[in-house]
Amino acid sequence: MRVPMATGAAASQVVGLPEKRCHNLYEEPNPNDPDKPFVLVETPGSLRRNTYAAACRGMWQADGFSSGKVLVAHGSTLATFDPATNTAGTLTGFLPGTDRGDVSFAENGAVLLFDGKMAFSDGTYVRRATDGVLDDPNLVIGSTTTAVATGAFDYSINGTTYSKAAVAAGTAPGNDVVPLGKYGAVALDIGADGTIDAIEAPANATGYATASAASAALPVPADAHIRIGYVTASKSDGAFTFGTTALNAANTTVAYSDSAVNEAFSDLLTDAGATAYTSVATLGQRVLATYKNRFMFGTVGTSFDTLRTTSAINYYTAEQSPDDIIAGRVLGELYYLFNTKTIEVWGQTGSSDDPMSLQQGMTQQIGCACRDGIVATDNSLFFVDDAFNVRRLGQGGSPIISEPWVSRKLREAGATSIVGKTYEDGGHIFVSYRTPDGCYIFDVLTNRWHTRGTNLTDTWRYTDIVTASARVFVCDDTGQFDEMSRDYASESMADVSTMGTEIVREFTAFMSGAPDSYPVTSVRLESAKGIGLATGQGSDPIVRMRLSVDGGNTWTSRRDRKLGAVGVYDQRTVWRRNGRTGLQGMLLQFQKSDPVKCAYLGVVVNED
Repeated sequence: MRVPMATGAAASQVVGLPEKRCHNLYEEPNPNDPDKPFVLVETPGSLRRNTYAAACRGMWQADGFSSGKVLVAHGSTLATFDPATNTAGTLTGFLPGTDRGDVSFAENGAVLLFDGKMAFSDGTYVRRATDGVLDDPNLVIGSTTTAVATGAFDYSINGTTYSKAAVAAGTAPGNDVVPLGKYGAVALDIGADGTIDAIEAPANATGYATASAASAALPVPADAHIRIGYVTASKSDGAFTFGTTALNAANTTVAYSDSAVNEAFSDLLTDAGATAYTSVATLGQRVLATYKNRFMFGTVGTSFDTLRTTSAINYYTAEQSPDDIIAGRVLGELYYLFNTKTIEVWGQTGSSDDPMSLQQGMTQQIGCACRDGIVATDNSLFFVDDAFNVRRLGQGGSPIISEPWVSRKLREAGATSIVGKTYEDGGHIFVSYRTPDGCYIFDVLTNRWHTRGTNLTDTWRYTDIVTASARVFVCDDTGQFDEMSRDYASESMADVSTMGTEIVREFTAFMSGAPDSYPVTSVRLESAKGIGLATGQGSDPIVRMRLSVDGGNTWTSRRDRKLGAVGVYDQRTVWRRNGRTGLQGMLLQFQKSDPVKCAYLGVVVNED
């Protein structure tokens, strides 16, 4: 008699009902054997790639950003990992807070959100969106005519406001010599110490054909500095020497460009009575960010500077309900607002003045529980609704895909503890929901749920997953950064031959139809055999079984059976003298932890 194996997991609803266990295993179709249409295969292990200094706050990757490197936020640092060379690096800049981040990519850069504060990056540095001058600095010729004067102004760096008194005499703009008829450029930057620095364009000595070309060549401000403005200069009757030639000398063309006053990102929050942004996205090269019941939009990012430009009037309000916005997410050409009670869909209009419009007839009366539970995969969005059901976004309706036990587990964990992630493997698309108390995985291929966990812990260690260059990378809440693959037999292996943390795999089979006191003389596990390693743990691998006749309230002790040393392909894995079934049938639970690859095809009872 064949006993059905659990092809998914299900926690017991009440004490006395059997738990369905499929832990660190998942179902895979088995088309080669019509009598055994599926097998249980083992989840992947992982190999150590790097160790970061603090807990992971999120991972992201885009091929067109920072040369395709994986971004890893940990502590106050945004680090990188290059899959092409397996090397780690760091972007210049500072991440505020300790919360999980939110990142979206555009053609000309990335927008980041940490601690409710927006920042931007061009792939080399991170700069707070609110960094900049807060008053017009009024760049003009100084009383020293070879210098650039500045008026009194306030400026912000990393959320701190500083004041700079007027410099009437001016700041010397370097000493570069620009050839006759060519243009040069010098920027004036300031740091937290209030010192104004002259930053020269790199090719001033050979000159630029136009003033705009010269200004475009200016390097970005150094870390913890902002740009006050810049000056371009040219002389038609000889060389122009910055710091020596008077800025009002004959036959010179000098232009002063003040940096735009940057108060919009703060003003938008103040106007709404909000203190933080809640999510970021990009669509049509615009920055989109949600806060309270509004979302702001930026100017089309034809360059990185315009990507991070906005104004105090550029926002929309969620229209269908007065509920707050949990997050905004882009799918295709549409922007989905996940609100506390509704889902609204917005699209682009093509107008620069009124670029977004609500899509009529697409609003759903479904709320969202948390931003970090929204997962983009399989050309769709998966999310946790306000009743803690997992749903797949659909047109006109979003069907529930979570089983009741998953919904209960997510509700028990709470919205702030849920982290959703995804990856693909051999036709499977896995949607993962991790909490401190458990990790629940939905397989889009089979529509089954299973669980994953790290040995001797309540949940799976990895909080973040990202795919880059066809490789899957994971990171945990200690900063351990690993590569995940079925090639690895244990977790966080130091190298391919060194054992890491054991992966304990468990599944159940349930005899529900047998009469009370039915004798179970033998239980045979059908699985791969002869899979032992050459030496060490796993050279003679075992699987353990225990059983319960009262729905899992009490268990027998576990009994070990062999899976077969290397080459022993005819190994039988049989347990005899298993007692009799009870009124609640018999629940069989199998467990394996040896670091060998195995698959399980079925459980056969009383074949003798």
